[in-house]
Amino acid sequence: MKSFEDYCWRDILTEDMERIYSAYQRERSVAPRTALVIIHPSADFKPKIGLNWIEQINLLAAYHRDRGQAVIHSVPKLSTPLAEINRKSTDLICSRPCESAFMFSELEPFLTKTDSTGVIVCGAPTSGAVRATAVEAKSFGYKTAIPEDAVADNASLLHKTALFDVAHKYADVMQSEELIVLMSHGN
Repeated sequence: MKSFEDYCWRDILTEDMERIYSAYQRERSVAPRTALVIIHPSADFKPKIGLNWIEQINLLAAYHRDRGQAVIHSVPKLSTPLAEINRKSTDLICSRPCESAFMFSELEPFLTKTDSTGVIVCGAPTSGAVRATAVEAKSFGYKTAIPEDAVADNASLLHKTALFDVAHKYADVMQSEELIVLMSHGN
């Protein structure tokens, strides 16, 4: 596994920031029963960073389905799920009227129904709905992770600072492959 600070924000990290935020470094893990929460962006979203995000989401979704764990699509109100993100009949879909997939939606009841103890949040945009959902996931008591390579944004700085902030306060940021290794080893 990469060291705690060796992710996309590494190039904007100063010595002062590293010293100040060193207290937030911790061993990263995943919950025993994670649900994959896929944040679908609006139809006009055009990513400039994280260009392989859909490929990684489809990989994580297939892995979750094979393990019998929930795959939940969070779609902006009055939008349809992105066609490039593979959906199966067993997947759950919930509409979201605001940035957080938790607020005013069926996400929390879906997580309760599927006996999920944690969430892996992926999708786009990183600095909007992904970040908001990660913050709320922690507030609702779910162990939360974000696969750095399965999120996207249209601004590099916003993408990096959102992941930096989330990694130090709300969720464990890792690569999809690192998450799969942890899940396959029961952690």
